[in-house]
Amino acid sequence: MSMYAYIAGTTNNDLNDEGSIACQLDFLQQTNVDYDAYFIDTFIGASRARFQLQKLLMIVKPGDMIDVMDVSNMTSNIRELSSLLYYLDDLQITIYSDNVELDVGSIREHFTIKMMCRAEKLTMMQHEFNKKKMCHLKHQINVRRNKGNKQITQKDYEVYKMLMNSDYKTTQQATGLSRSTLYRLKKRIQQQ
Repeated sequence: MSMYAYIAGTTNNDLNDEGSIACQLDFLQQTNVDYDAYFIDTFIGASRARFQLQKLLMIVKPGDMIDVMDVSNMTSNIRELSSLLYYLDDLQITIYSDNVELDVGSIREHFTIKMMCRAEKLTMMQHEFNKKKMCHLKHQINVRRNKGNKQITQKDYEVYKMLMNSDYKTTQQATGLSRSTLYRLKKRIQQQ
């Protein structure tokens, strides 16, 4: 039975930053455990590759233990973490985190529940989005249906009369309406 330490984080040397390698290394060294090996993945920029974790997974055997400051450091997202926890459960690997021994099955259940809640939230958000989109589409259909039935007001007739007695440019300046709007108004009144 072997005991391994896994660290993943930034090169920031701030001991107060839990995402830094220095903070995690300090945390694991305070446990006074004699680890068989340390596996450290360094994040530089946007890169979150975990090559050392892959090496660790190739050498662990059933009954081995992995110590991490935070289980979520092992992957980039919950889906990957859940898959990793299933894999470790199959290998019968124990994970230590935050000075407490964690049974992989209980962690996996915790993250599976989180994933289910997240999936439910995403489904609800998608449902709300679809509902809003449907309302918007119904509104657009109603606007298009009623476009031809738009009532012509007295002001529209006054603008039309002004247009018939002068040119588009003069009417545009007097009313503030665009040339295309004036043209549509003219056509609508002439079609009646």
